[in-house]
Amino acid sequence: VNDHVGQANISTIYINSEDPKVFNEFAEINKEKQGYYKLLNLKLQRNVVFGSLTSMTREQRGKIVLEFLTDLFIEANADLHVGTLTSNWCRLVDEMRLALGKLIPFYTPENIYKTDWQ
Repeated sequence: VNDHVGQANISTIYINSEDPKVFNEFAEINKEKQGYYKLLNLKLQRNVVFGSLTSMTREQRGKIVLEFLTDLFIEANADLHVGTLTSNWCRLVDEMRLALGKLIPFYTPENIYKTDWQ
């Protein structure tokens, strides 16, 4: 993994996870790299579904939409986006990144990177 990261000149990483262990693991790896990587993540209201939006005030809905758009912008523009291929949100981010001309080096369970596919 580190060879691919070094070749890609990656310094800002957005990790899309709700699991605190993931961020702790990243912090440990980053210690080994003397803090080279900048981790981007936002503390947002999670698990917002359409039904819950209808019961919110206009201001609350506006805040949620602004949080979503901010998250999408930062995530799409980070050097590397880390997420799961089964998440609709992560797939949206991947599509945005492709539209911005960013490389998406998918890592698969088969230990193959998309950048290795010919």
